[in-house]
Amino acid sequence: MATLTTQHDAELTEALRRGGLRVTSQRLVLHRHLRAQDTHATAEQIRAAVADRLPGVSVQTVYATLELFEQLGIVRRVAAPGGATLFDSRQAPHHHLACRVCGRVQDLDAPAVALDAVLDAARAAGHADPVASVTVTGTCADCADITRG
Repeated sequence: MATLTTQHDAELTEALRRGGLRVTSQRLVLHRHLRAQDTHATAEQIRAAVADRLPGVSVQTVYATLELFEQLGIVRRVAAPGGATLFDSRQAPHHHLACRVCGRVQDLDAPAVALDAVLDAARAAGHADPVASVTVTGTCADCADITRG
């Protein structure tokens, strides 16, 4: 685990310095937390999870850091049912399933073949470095079982 943390710290440090930005303890702690999680979380949930390591950190600071991480390609913003904004640190291309009943968001691994044409069209329109993903909204298996039960 220490080796992964060191590797993740080095990756963040390199990304920040490339952007002419400072490496701060808050950024390191938030990045470590995100990389250790396998969930989609709100800024408020992330703030609560790191409160013991970053006492007094505000939700605004967490949002600002997450927005910076999004610009650096470290996290992706995922819209969830009900308007919640979740942050996903999984960097491999993937899509999402969102349950309109319980609000849970899950990763969906599916080929990006259909999106290739959309990305090509975005590039042809002059959009640099486009990224696209799909969020499929429906009822998750757990909620479907409850409604059938």
